[in-house]
Amino acid sequence: MSLEVRRILPEDLKPITTLQGYLAIGGGKGVANAKSMSPEAVIETIKKANLRGRGGAGFPTAIKWGSIRNEACPVKYVACNFSEGEPGTYKDRYFILKNPYQLFEGITIACYAIGAKEAYIGIKRKYKPQVKRLFEARKAMEEAGIIPKGLIKIHQGPDEYLFGEEKGLIESIDGRYPMPRNIPPYIQGINFSPGSPNPTSVNNVESFCQAAQIMAKGPEWFRQVGSEDTPGTVIFTVSGDVKNQGIYELPAGVTLKTLLYDVCGGPIGNHPIKAVFSGVASGVVTPERFNTPLDFGSMRKVGGGLGSAGFIVYDESACMVQAALKFSNFLAKSSCGQCVPCNRGTAHITEHLKKIELGEGSQDDLDAIFDIAGRCTNQTRCFLPTQESILIPSIIKTFLNEFKQHIQSKSRNERDLILPKIADFDESKRAFIYDDPAKFSL
Repeated sequence: MSLEVRRILPEDLKPITTLQGYLAIGGGKGVANAKSMSPEAVIETIKKANLRGRGGAGFPTAIKWGSIRNEACPVKYVACNFSEGEPGTYKDRYFILKNPYQLFEGITIACYAIGAKEAYIGIKRKYKPQVKRLFEARKAMEEAGIIPKGLIKIHQGPDEYLFGEEKGLIESIDGRYPMPRNIPPYIQGINFSPGSPNPTSVNNVESFCQAAQIMAKGPEWFRQVGSEDTPGTVIFTVSGDVKNQGIYELPAGVTLKTLLYDVCGGPIGNHPIKAVFSGVASGVVTPERFNTPLDFGSMRKVGGGLGSAGFIVYDESACMVQAALKFSNFLAKSSCGQCVPCNRGTAHITEHLKKIELGEGSQDDLDAIFDIAGRCTNQTRCFLPTQESILIPSIIKTFLNEFKQHIQSKSRNERDLILPKIADFDESKRAFIYDDPAKFSL
């Protein structure tokens, strides 16, 4: 029996290709219900559902919407983060190909609740199939009068990791390179000016889709599955050393063990699972913690994180020194360079890890990594160096013997690990296609 509970994914996983098909399964009810209420009542409904943002931090959506609605500035915006550039995640691109209509419905609900002038979907222009589906769905929904014409713009941005950082996203929408600004969007938003700060609510694709479902079916329905900490379902992306890689919608609060073994079939070969990473923003999770519920609070307590629910799995044949080097190199190359502690710190940590991986390292390199990790977050504009300072020390502390072995011996017999920057998913083969590894080569 399948453990999946499909709510924002179609139950049969067949793409919904027409607006008529979407309306036939109840589409449009969320925005209709929202507009029959006051904006404040909409926010209260989202609050009762306890919808937590699905983009990474799990911040309560109702608090974000309510605080911006209460801002004195009359000009407000909504932005949808469709960057999805973190290693190990593909959920947004997957389910937008299945059903793009619910995203526009959710964004329209947010605009109504907040009192927003306009909304923007920030998507990488290289996601061509998804971009095409968005334009088609918007046109159909505008022509049918379900969403106001001109309310939602589609902004096609560059293939940069920091395009997905909310301040970098706003910079890109404003026509600049996605280099994060100092001031957050809820204080200084889209098209701001000295006399008009234009507070902006930035939410993830899945968050908007969940909001559309809540407004259609009610907060009580939403809370029927999931945990007290994180009600509802979560879309998980699982890649790496498991038999059944893929994208799955499950109730929040199922254990990591259930996801890895019951849903994904366990390790792909003869080696047991060794380590799991939820992207590059949290500490490593090892088998003794696989019984942890997959919700924001529980994962945080064990030193990991739910994040955007993209799980990278490595078995015992994987070298954790090499994994740390690949992750650190990705973050170093993704740094925009505005903040010296971040730009130099991530690069220096990568160089020390490279020495250790090549058999040229010493205890001094390990000591230097911990020292730099404690300083690379000083006075920086975004969370990237914090990711480095959490993830890399976590790997070293957990697998210290591997690092010491690399320092003591130059002999290597390890497989080359893939940095799982996912470009596509072959559903028939249940296999991910990865981005060009040369872009992140050492």
